Amino acid sequence: MKLGFMGTPAISAELLKALIEAGHEIAFVVSNPDRPKGRSGTPVPSAVSEVALREALPLFRPVKPAESLAEIREMDVDAVVVFAYGSILPDGFLTLGRFGIFNLHGSLLPLLRGASPIQSAILQGFASTGWTFQFVSQKMDCGDIVSEVELEIDPEETAGELTDRMVPAGIQLVLGTLGELEGLASRARPQDPEKATYCKKILPNDSYLDWNRSALELHNQIRGMNPRPVARTMLGESLFKIHRSRVAEITGSDLDEKQLMARAPGDLLSWKRNGSPGLYVVTGKGVIEILQLQPQNKKTMDAASFLNGYKLQPNARFELPVEN
Repeated sequence: MKLGFMGTPAISAELLKALIEAGHEIAFVVSNPDRPKGRSGTPVPSAVSEVALREALPLFRPVKPAESLAEIREMDVDAVVVFAYGSILPDGFLTLGRFGIFNLHGSLLPLLRGASPIQSAILQGFASTGWTFQFVSQKMDCGDIVSEVELEIDPEETAGELTDRMVPAGIQLVLGTLGELEGLASRARPQDPEKATYCKKILPNDSYLDWNRSALELHNQIRGMNPRPVARTMLGESLFKIHRSRVAEITGSDLDEKQLMARAPGDLLSWKRNGSPGLYVVTGKGVIEILQLQPQNKKTMDAASFLNGYKLQPNARFELPVEN
């Protein structure tokens, strides 16, 4: 099949490579422009651009997608596959492809329309999520659904781990659907707008932990922010990144309920559960165990290493940064 492809990051490059390996003819690739990287500020191509350059595929890296539309239209493809392109497409793109232009989205639409569906599924405590292959429409992530696949979310896995596990399923969904494009438009189903939810782009400030929230909510935030931008908190004037956690069970510990009630959200505790020392934090509801953390200007370490090298003061407390 003769395809066009639009995407930018590494996760999108995996799908492009799979389409090539499956024998599809890639007539063109569109990716975001090269971005400055490192101290030198040298422009570096996106992961998708790197694949296109390596495979000698026609590559467009426009500042605005409309700049390439006329030339792309002349290539007369069967379909266009869009995955994590990173820019809103002008209406002129909606008529590309004999069978249409399709988008792979990392949620079960209409849930979690928007820029961060995989992270947001974890942040919101979903037990499952999935992929949706849909027609591209004028409104973002609102197109008719062509196919989908659901996957369970492990309550301890991070956004990075979930993404790694989801990618092969997403690739197989696209490859399988492309083999059934005849009559696909008549089989596609519209989304129910009343069931739609939305997610925004994750920003660094979204990673700060508010210890007044429940242990489960904080655990989900820590998972959802891993590997980027990583959950963070302040201990005095020092920034700490929190990489891994779990909701703690008080049963079997040397901390009783009365001691816990005397503590405030954010208070750090070093105590033993079933004979093993650990690092715990009081929250607005329950206690969370910190498994991996990263002190400012230090490497990531487990809780035992932190407790061996840092003497906790009796009043040690994780807090939000003070606003200027």
